Amino acid sequence: MLSRSELAVTFTLNPPASPAAIEREEAEYGRRLPGDFVELVRVSDGMCTDGSLSILGVEGVVQRNADYEVQTCLPGFFMIGDDGGGSAILLNLQDRRIYEVDMGAMDEESMELCAESLDELLLLGTSLGEREG
Repeated sequence: MLSRSELAVTFTLNPPASPAAIEREEAEYGRRLPGDFVELVRVSDGMCTDGSLSILGVEGVVQRNADYEVQTCLPGFFMIGDDGGGSAILLNLQDRRIYEVDMGAMDEESMELCAESLDELLLLGTSLGEREG
């Protein structure tokens, strides 16, 4: 995981998530949140770039996944952010790769590989739209 100082080069950071906030979300989720995501929110509880990439904070992340029916439409994925333009940033819970998908589609055929890992996404600091634009 990148350090706070490394993340601050590209992202506007928030204070770290409290252990209590993480525990509340895990209780709502009914299991542990993805380890990569928890590790990140322990550094900064949500973050955004000057562009369009935004990583969610821990509070409300389970509800956001429920609102967009991520686990129903895309079992094995967890929404960790968005691109500010209608695409969700998803963590594949099996291979830890990062994908983007239109929030109105939420199907595997519409997903695009965004980064090989959360660390790679954070180093890039951009969504696919920014890279392709």
